[in-house]
Amino acid sequence: MKKLSLLLPIICSFPAHADFSRGKTYQPSNSIDLMEQRTEYKRALDLLKTNQFTKFSKTKPKLKNYILYPYLDYKEKIYRISRFKEKDILKFVGDYSDTPLTQPLIEHWLRNLARRGHWKTFLRNYDKRKKPSRELECHRSYALYKKSSRKEGLEKAAQLWTVGFSQPKECDPVFYLLNSKGEITADRAWTRLGLSIKANERQLAKYLLRYIDQNRQKDAANYRLVHSRPSTIRNIENFSSDSPSNREVVLHGINRLSRTNPAIALKLMNEYRKKLKFKDNALEQTYRKIGISLARMAKDYELIESLPIKLRAHPDLVEARIRQSLRLKDWGNAIVLINLLPEEEKKSQKWRYWKARVLDFSGDPADRRIAHSIYQELSEVRSYYGFLSADIIGSPYNYQHQISDISFEETKKLENIPGIKRSLELFALGERSKARQEWYLAVSGFSETESKIASRLAIRWGWHKASIQTMIMTESWDNLDERFPTAYKDVFTKYARQKNLPVEWSLAVARQESAFMPDAKSRAGARGLMQLMPSTARLVAKGIGTSYSKNRRLLEIDLNIKLGTTYLRWMLDRYNNNRILASAAYNAGPGNVDKWINPQVPFDVWIEIIPFPETRNYVKNVLAFSAIYSYLLNQEAPLIYIAEKKEFESASAINTGSN
Repeated sequence: MKKLSLLLPIICSFPAHADFSRGKTYQPSNSIDLMEQRTEYKRALDLLKTNQFTKFSKTKPKLKNYILYPYLDYKEKIYRISRFKEKDILKFVGDYSDTPLTQPLIEHWLRNLARRGHWKTFLRNYDKRKKPSRELECHRSYALYKKSSRKEGLEKAAQLWTVGFSQPKECDPVFYLLNSKGEITADRAWTRLGLSIKANERQLAKYLLRYIDQNRQKDAANYRLVHSRPSTIRNIENFSSDSPSNREVVLHGINRLSRTNPAIALKLMNEYRKKLKFKDNALEQTYRKIGISLARMAKDYELIESLPIKLRAHPDLVEARIRQSLRLKDWGNAIVLINLLPEEEKKSQKWRYWKARVLDFSGDPADRRIAHSIYQELSEVRSYYGFLSADIIGSPYNYQHQISDISFEETKKLENIPGIKRSLELFALGERSKARQEWYLAVSGFSETESKIASRLAIRWGWHKASIQTMIMTESWDNLDERFPTAYKDVFTKYARQKNLPVEWSLAVARQESAFMPDAKSRAGARGLMQLMPSTARLVAKGIGTSYSKNRRLLEIDLNIKLGTTYLRWMLDRYNNNRILASAAYNAGPGNVDKWINPQVPFDVWIEIIPFPETRNYVKNVLAFSAIYSYLLNQEAPLIYIAEKKEFESASAINTGSN
């Protein structure tokens, strides 16, 4: 019994390939070769990590036939890079060109060559790195200066220096040369100061003051001042110099002020325009930004129509003004502005829908017939606007669901392609990031048919992100089973029942947030399937008495779904069971949604005028995805429930159909 208890964890942890793709002819295998290979592979990696290279050298040959042998070879070269000659590295690149390992190895090797000062070999092989890091770019400029062309080396160094962010320490040697040769000119320093301020790199901007010439010290100080305190631009006397640097400072200050007070920004811009000679393009762009802010905040058109700007030349301003008209329920002005959009924009589902909506408010039967015709066309499309249109004319949703006829033999054949085989083995070992790299490289050269087979294979393995991404890469939009897998259905259903949530909605949120990637991590710090911020997760966990201390636990599927669905329930409670508002709050935070709530407009207008573009698209996607999931779950729920619409109908009834 003791032996059995020791073997069970190994068997559970390392399932063989065949167990993931069983067919009618499946026979359990008694072979433990694969499990032994996995054990030896992990042991070999541990030997490398602990510098036991002699033992590693004895273990490595045993794994020559293991599918992940290239990764072992790669790791050895990474750990012992200085021992390998140029021909060894190039042989690896040639032997494993079908893996994602060659480019990282070249990067690592080139960095090692730079550290050892092997500049000729470095330059000879630099172009083999397709997307060199900033560190490598810095090394290259130094290498060019030392071994090839001093002029070219300094030119590259100047390009690297003149950016709005701090470069890595590897740039220091070549930047020292750049400075010692007098190439950090006053104009170059001013350019970098402006870039750093606009990138909000305040510490870098402060550091750069040492390079600013005496004549522009006041302007540099003002530049930093208007960035942190835009209201200081009101003191026109302090910004009266008609120098290029002061004009740049003024425009930056006006742009910053326009974010919060566009009316004052416009008034000041008109005053400064009388005193300073701005370039036409810079002036035009500043008025454009003021206009976009005015469209978002103003209660009328008086100021925005006074802008000295060619409206048709700025589609983003036209769109902002359309949203302003929708917010003000000025349907006539909205249709005029829609007609000012570029032709391609006018053909988009979004603006075709809004053209129909505003025409539908018309008392003219001809306008309403045009609206009905547009609704009819849009209702044939599976999308947010297609579903909205179908609801208005009372037609069923057209899901355009295409079911692929893929045999088990086809998936097994694809499973034996080396790149796919490596990715699945990495996935089985829990190396999800490496598995994704292998998978995406392998499927990038697939035909549409092969991609559909690959997606089905990924679903068979429970690898939902790979299935979704593969369909996106080949634009196979109608394969709903592969694009919208019901991932972790049992877990979502369990918590949906506990929290009294629509399960299709919680699935839609997870699909939008992470595409069902359990190890997803955003730049902002959100983690897991439902992309929870650690602070939010701790708050929710405390609220329901769940133990949660370490952030890595958010990568646990059950815990992440439990906390995420609880937070969704909280948002529903906060917003009277309205998924529109709750979805927006899940993305942008309830504090923002509380400020945006406006029951004076129809629900579709409210969604269209959400101030944050990311949240606006997020809400549309989640609602559409929820409708798709309801279809896949055989529930047929509507895009928007009647009760949700009524939240926005207190002061403005929605026109629910055309005659």
